[in-house]
This record gives sequence, C-alpha cells and structure tokens, in this order.
Amino acid sequence: MDLLSQSSLSFHDWNLLTNIRNAYEKYCVQKFIESHEIIPLIPPKQPYRSRIKLQRLIDLKYKYTIIIASFIKRILLFDTFQLTSENHYHYLKDNFQCILPVNTCELMKSNVLEFLPWEHDQLAIQSILSEEIMQRAEKIFNVFHTLLPNDPIITKLWIIILALSPRISPLIKKDKYNSIDFDPIPKNLFSSQNYYLTILWKYVIYRLGYNDAIRCSVRFIQTFLQRQILESDMIESIQNRDDHGQLLQFMQVHLKI
Repeated sequence: MDLLSQSSLSFHDWNLLTNIRNAYEKYCVQKFIESHEIIPLIPPKQPYRSRIKLQRLIDLKYKYTIIIASFIKRILLFDTFQLTSENHYHYLKDNFQCILPVNTCELMKSNVLEFLPWEHDQLAIQSILSEEIMQRAEKIFNVFHTLLPNDPIITKLWIIILALSPRISPLIKKDKYNSIDFDPIPKNLFSSQNYYLTILWKYVIYRLGYNDAIRCSVRFIQTFLQRQILESDMIESIQNRDDHGQLLQFMQVHLKI
C-alpha cells in the first residue's frame, strides 16, 4: 500500500470532520457570541478599583474557557470510544486553560473575534502580569495565528487532540489533593486521542502535502511547548504576588467549568 492510500480520508472520516465543524459552530462560536450579553468584549466604564479589575479578569477567563468546555463535551458525546462519563471529563478540564490561545486564534480566523482578548483590558491585566510576560504571550499568539493555514478543520482537530492529552497543564501545588489526582489515566482517552491524531495527519497531508504537513506540525508542537513554559511562568507570577497566592485560589474557586 503506497503513502497516498495509507493517508487517504475515508467517507467516515469526512463525516467526522463535518460533525466537528458543526459542533464547533454551535457549541463554541454561537456560545461565544451569546456570552457578549453577559460578559461584553469591551468592558463598561467603571471606577478603577482592584476588586473590579479582578472580577473582570475572572469573567474574561470564564468567557473564553467555557466555550472550549462546551465544544469538548459535545465531541465526547459522538466519540466512538464512548468517553461520555463525568469521570473522563474530570481528567480533561484542567487542560482548557492551555488551549485558550489556540482557540482564540481560531475565533479570529473565523471572523468571530476582531482583536486580541486583552485589547480593551490592558490596565486590568497589567495589574497582574508583567510587561515581559505579556510580550511573550503576544509573540506566541502571533505564531499560532500565522502558523496554521486559514482552514476550517486543522485548528479544531488540534484543540480536540490537546484537550484529550491528560494532565498537560503545569503542576500547581494544592493544599488538598483528590484521589483522582493520582489515578491512572483511562486508556480509552489515549485511544481516542490517537484516533483524532490519525485523522489530523491524514487531513494535513491532504491539505498541505507530506513535507509541509511535517513542518507545520513540528512548529505547532514547538510553539505549544513554549506556551506551556509561559503558562508556568504566569502561574508563578500570580503565586508570588503580595497576596501570597490568594488571587490564584480565588480564580480557581470562581472558575467552574
């Protein structure tokens, strides 16, 4: 069997890609647009107080995270590996923060978002993170935005694959651990991830050709690993604030997905 036949997409594969596009439109794009009524992209003019800035940041994080959660929950429902239990979702939801820049780029390419998420909230973010961290974040975001082609499938598949990568978030010290923190990852999570990786590989070869598919995939992984380092530095920066990690705890308590 030659390379082309090995990597060709089947009728079932194309149906799956169509379902992914439709699910993303309904459970990510539409929900994001609907969220503007409660959490607008441009914040209302309010007194410049720390409590208001903090709540605005929590609202923004929730706004961009809940749509990923909604999309992934839908993917689990039609996944052939039957990852429908809340137990499986528990292993995945901590990953969503790491996927935010990838999904934000997809929102921008879909013309759902016109500007960077922090465009109108500079003062609030600068009260938490350093200018150096924000410059790194913008640089990584720009790489994501220009690296992947303007394609209706590739980024969505990466979002699914990253979501199905258990425990990719930087480790955070907890005052109390749950037993599930130490449980082995369910094997069918890895089987499902491998399934979507295979579909992605077939599609990028079809879309870009073999050599460009390799270059694009390697660069994406490199950039994502840089984003992981940045995520760790952001967490450390928040933990080292004068409030001794109270902001981080407050955000974790209020961000239920």
